[in-house]
Amino acid sequence: MLYIIKNSIILIIFLSIGTGVCAQDSSIVIKTGHIDSSGLFKLLYVPIAVPAGITKIEVKESYNESGNPDKNVLNMGIYDPRGYTPANPLGFRGWSGGAKKEFFIQADQASTGYIPGKIQKGLWNILIYPSTIIPAGIDWKLEVKLIAGKDNNEFKVSPTPKSINNKPGWYRGDLHTHTLHSDGKRTQQELIDEAKEKHLDFIISTEHNTNSANISWGLYNTENLLIINGEEVTSTQYGHWNAIGLNADTYIDWRFTPEQNRIGQMISKVHNNGGLSVINHPFFNVKYINSFYYDADLFDCIEVWNGTWNGLNDRALKWWDEQLRQGKKKIAIGASDTHKKAGSPNYLGVPQTVVYASGLSKNAIINGIKQGKAYVTSMDDMDINLSLTAESQNVGLGDTLLLKAGQRFNILLRVKNCPDTIVTLHSALGILKTIAIKTSDESINWKLNGDAPTFLRVEVRNAQGDLLALTNPAWLNIN
Repeated sequence: MLYIIKNSIILIIFLSIGTGVCAQDSSIVIKTGHIDSSGLFKLLYVPIAVPAGITKIEVKESYNESGNPDKNVLNMGIYDPRGYTPANPLGFRGWSGGAKKEFFIQADQASTGYIPGKIQKGLWNILIYPSTIIPAGIDWKLEVKLIAGKDNNEFKVSPTPKSINNKPGWYRGDLHTHTLHSDGKRTQQELIDEAKEKHLDFIISTEHNTNSANISWGLYNTENLLIINGEEVTSTQYGHWNAIGLNADTYIDWRFTPEQNRIGQMISKVHNNGGLSVINHPFFNVKYINSFYYDADLFDCIEVWNGTWNGLNDRALKWWDEQLRQGKKKIAIGASDTHKKAGSPNYLGVPQTVVYASGLSKNAIINGIKQGKAYVTSMDDMDINLSLTAESQNVGLGDTLLLKAGQRFNILLRVKNCPDTIVTLHSALGILKTIAIKTSDESINWKLNGDAPTFLRVEVRNAQGDLLALTNPAWLNIN
């Protein structure tokens, strides 16, 4: 692997006029280099010495892109003098990946994806990271403007409210969303407005490798819509996962390999925030190969349904089912992974995860998901109610029915607003029951004995076999 870095510095002096303040010198720092093809996925930190008196940093990146059909993609982020190593990411000041080629940071504001705040004197580091690279490699250039002047008032973190109400019930939400703070095409307010149009109760903000959106949701009109903080921890090489239920100022680092065994430390940080870890689109690879390389057993949930239903989702569903059959109580979620309002297979709320919670609050929604009290559907008005009963017991999704060997029990299923579909009842033994739904409000009562199944869950599909809904399991404990 070959890295070549060259430096040139141009000083541009500004004089303050009529302010009574003598500004420090401003300057432009230009750094160039080459990354050969063996540098794919390798992290390169480019140091920038920032003198006292600088109040704004502007960074512009350029590189040779095309190499049809392949191309170069050079990702970018920045760390201030407080530290940039994975063990000490206190200096994290933002990440835009391959979505931006320029950004700025100053005390009161910053480009989306980046963290506003005062510009400290010392050694800053710009991280560049090739996620695709052509055989000829990447010739890159960074132009860094260090602008002197007087600081504006420093940005104040404006987190979203953590609670809307404390009313128990079913709440519909999208657990995987993007805005201009990573590679999405909407502003935060545009995403909020669309979520309200679609009658979602909550959305989870999951920008790639940055918490910049989380610190500012409180600046927008979120009335009656709960925003839950998250981050899509994104390593192109090893897979993506969502940290959901974070505090606004929490940043989860992505810069480690599976062999470094730091994933448990990152997940513990999520849990300490009261959040959950979600394996995202594990079969994102078009070759239908599981492209998630971290230890799956450490994660709480699996995103079995990402965007419009397709074969990759079907493979993820089968993988999740295999986990259940092994006795691993992984929670299934679905989400849109939306990036823009139109023109993609990832529409906001398709699919959506419907959660039974003690209220519309961050803690209640995350707890409902953790307990498995959730189902996934691509239909805004579809309702599913699955319960198991035996003698005085009545349990629902995520709960456990206690049975004696051979004891009979009832399975009660109600499906609303989904006529002309096929419902299947699944267990560790495979499909136990199949029934056609004809009307928009159907109730089903099956009777089984407790000899065989360890869990029961439901899928609803259309005549073409496309999934319309799936539930998490209700569990059985047979003595």
